[in-house]
Amino acid sequence: MPQQALLQANATLPLDPRTLGRPVHLLPRLAESLREAFNEALRLQLNRRYRSQYQVSDLGFQPLEGVPAAGRWLLGKGAAGVLGCRIDRPLVLAVMAQRYGATPDAGANPPETSSEERVQAWLSRLLLEPLQALLLEPAEPAPLGELQAQMAPQLPAGSWLLRLNLREPGQGLASKLVLALAPAYLDAVLQRLAPARAGAPTPAQPPLARRLPLTLQARLLERPMELGELLALRPGSLIPIHMGHAEVLVGGARLFTAAVAEHQGKLCLTSFEDAE
Repeated sequence: MPQQALLQANATLPLDPRTLGRPVHLLPRLAESLREAFNEALRLQLNRRYRSQYQVSDLGFQPLEGVPAAGRWLLGKGAAGVLGCRIDRPLVLAVMAQRYGATPDAGANPPETSSEERVQAWLSRLLLEPLQALLLEPAEPAPLGELQAQMAPQLPAGSWLLRLNLREPGQGLASKLVLALAPAYLDAVLQRLAPARAGAPTPAQPPLARRLPLTLQARLLERPMELGELLALRPGSLIPIHMGHAEVLVGGARLFTAAVAEHQGKLCLTSFEDAE
């Protein structure tokens, strides 16, 4: 079933296999940030200059289904792919009338002029530039390329549409705008919105007591001798000893005592006891 509902604040998102495993339920937060950015751009570049009250009342994302609606689109190359804008003509004519000091005529349908094309391009940039900046933050995006007019353009597979409702209460104007964006823009946003995933589980480590290597030294015996006896030693001399408990040292510190036993011709330590 195609997904036709807009991803707006508090919207219930229909199941779409293209959105499975992606945090599209968080897109309403982005939509609200975009609405604020668009309204600020309209306030600075349009309302303050012409004493108008243009504002975006609501907007929402929608995956592209086939070919965008017919109409005059303006497309440009952005930092992450194609960006496009389609604006209802009554809005363009209303802004053009204010810009050139004329009285807007809601019922008029004058022929298109180069002035109208320039106003449409200006309005498109007014929306597309903050859109690109917000989608790609914190990176600084490259400037939007020259906008080219197309009718029902062929957008890349996986593209998204952003539908806006724009109003101007003073003129009783209600207009719909559609912005198109290549899939890479939403991919970057969804990656930022996705919760951090836990890495692959690390293999269980043995206890520290088994991972800490220590070097043991065994001191088998001590035999005090007088200097004269030592000087009298010759090759082949025998020193009588009594093998008792050996001392076990770690780093020169005496930690254990152990009995010395013979096993298959080798001397071994056994019966370890803590040193006093």
